[in-house]
Amino acid sequence: MSNRVVVVTGAASGIGFATAERFRALGDTVFGLDIATSVPEGVTFVKCDVADKDAVDAAVATCAEAGGIDVLANVAGIVQFGRFETVTEEVFDRIQAVDVRGPFFLIQAALPHLRASRGCVVNVSSVAGRIPQPYAAAYAVAKGGLTQLTRSLALELSPDGIRVNAVCPGTVDTPLVARVAETYPADLDPRVSDRLLAMLPGGASTPDEIASTIVYLASGDARMMTGAVVAHDGGMS
Repeated sequence: MSNRVVVVTGAASGIGFATAERFRALGDTVFGLDIATSVPEGVTFVKCDVADKDAVDAAVATCAEAGGIDVLANVAGIVQFGRFETVTEEVFDRIQAVDVRGPFFLIQAALPHLRASRGCVVNVSSVAGRIPQPYAAAYAVAKGGLTQLTRSLALELSPDGIRVNAVCPGTVDTPLVARVAETYPADLDPRVSDRLLAMLPGGASTPDEIASTIVYLASGDARMMTGAVVAHDGGMS
């Protein structure tokens, strides 16, 4: 599980930061893709907006110069809650671009290198990609798409020895979630919105807990796991 080349998107904060840090601690060469530079110490920062295909292609080429790519962890994501009728075209398109289009083209760009290494992909989807998610229609569409992309590619790429799995967190204690919570509309129907908070008494997951699952799915211990969609949501689903 060491000396691999690992690419982690969204590595400047939250789950992505914790994931990059864990892979680096294992002795892997880790590239952290993000638009912000605050990646963990020892991780090579590569500036990349995952919604920009040209930037994605260039970033993957840079990472592969280290000797190919063994693991791709698609962690970068955005979310916005609100009533369906208030979602603008700009917001809808941005969520799709980051949450599902980005992973799609990152995997595509990395595919020749993953074939050569018989590597693996771990996508960070969401509980919203598994069950109905009120007041988050655009996000649910994107994460549902990412979940199905995971399953589809697990089948298609299995002859190449490439494993593709997904983690589906519920609420995670990250700066992104904190920012969203601050802007959560107050006038939503509690009969519907309260289900967003349904979880075990332990509360929100930590980024490191999700990172641990990602690292496991990328390990030899998970060699027989592909197409798995792992719920990490405190019972929300």
